[in-house]
Amino acid sequence: MKFSVVTFGCKVNQYESQMMRELLGEFHEEAKPGQRADVVLVNTCSVTDKADRQCRQALRRARKRNPGATIVAAGCHARRPGVDLVGDGLADSVVAAPTPAALFAAFNLKPAVAPRAIRITGFAGHTRAFVKVQDGCDRKCSFCVVPLIRGASVSRPLPDIADEVRILVAGGTPEIVLCGVRLNAYRDPGASGAGAGRALLATGANGDGAGRALLATGASGAGGGGRLVALLETLLAIPGLNRLRLSSLYPGDLEQGLLEIVAGHPKVCRHLHLPVQSGSDRILKEMRRGYTAGDVRELTGKARELCPEIGLTADILVGFPGETEGDFRETTGLIRDCGFHRLHLFPFSPRPGTPAAFLPVIPSGIVAARMEILRGLDRDIRGSALARLAGRETEVVVENREPGGWWRGTTGEYHSVRFLGQGVRAGAVARVKITGMDGMVLTGTCLPSPAGSVVGGA
Repeated sequence: MKFSVVTFGCKVNQYESQMMRELLGEFHEEAKPGQRADVVLVNTCSVTDKADRQCRQALRRARKRNPGATIVAAGCHARRPGVDLVGDGLADSVVAAPTPAALFAAFNLKPAVAPRAIRITGFAGHTRAFVKVQDGCDRKCSFCVVPLIRGASVSRPLPDIADEVRILVAGGTPEIVLCGVRLNAYRDPGASGAGAGRALLATGANGDGAGRALLATGASGAGGGGRLVALLETLLAIPGLNRLRLSSLYPGDLEQGLLEIVAGHPKVCRHLHLPVQSGSDRILKEMRRGYTAGDVRELTGKARELCPEIGLTADILVGFPGETEGDFRETTGLIRDCGFHRLHLFPFSPRPGTPAAFLPVIPSGIVAARMEILRGLDRDIRGSALARLAGRETEVVVENREPGGWWRGTTGEYHSVRFLGQGVRAGAVARVKITGMDGMVLTGTCLPSPAGSVVGGA
């Protein structure tokens, strides 16, 4: 039998798709592009109403393109309270949780031995590998449905993560991207004092400056209680690791020492992605985010002080209920002040079961106009950030070949680069001199390594 996997959503979802792909691969063969599958797994997302619609459309397409196939749904939309994809005729079964046992139950598979621990060995379709270290969230942001679906914060044991990273590195993966629903809530469940961090997080529930206190004091020092810094220190000691990247980091509770590692360790990508959402303190309070615009300015200012070249990107939620023109101007001001070089923009989408779902929505025309303003601002700040890089040399993880002899890759600061060079291959780490820009993409030329060739890769 042949199976296929369709994935929507975040890096956590992509990791879980890879886990399920490898587990299914122990029983079936993965279909090649264009081949009809006997089993189709659609890993869904529910972060917005648009994501819901796209996932349901994908389930219908899977049924139409694979007559007689078993259609299985996984992910956040499939598990959202009030959603019944089986009853709606869109799926034959649902994966109840991101675990091997739940996957086998959904597919009615009976492994010869007990389901093994979650551990991937590669990452199909990607040069960089995403590694999930944490799931769920203890915060209750007023607009976010994820805690209702994924539950409270749960972390993977540090030894399991380290073993997985060793396997990926040994297989030639040039960059490991650590991800989680709330990555900096990571607590190694096997470490003594791991509960201290949760107590500190709980004190920030009302959002009155808790982020500042945690940023200033940390928890129990660098690596205390098996936190994220301790995980980084362990992974960075793995032989052969080329590059380690942190995905989205909640701005309100970065532990002491984390910025220093991101800004100063040669194997850590100098990049912070922050789900800022708004620059208005009033809106942030309504969102129940637990930090202020001033906290974000302090955080990004410290990051730039430690590393002037650091890449800073942000999520911005546009049109939260009650957002005024003044609130919106505060957001654009924060974006400029912090020096973000790239924005991920999302219009507000009411999520069933969240407090914000009951608030009066802003007219769609106003939201669309604000989105367009921020798209223009994004183009401006990206163009300025890229222009400043002309003439510099940087390391690039090579991702794929493009027409005309060009290669495409990503810098540690999370800039996309197209470049020319000899002896290049996907999965390598190349040294590139930046020569210009092509739209919002850097262009450059590959430089030889000291040994005369591109380094790294499988």
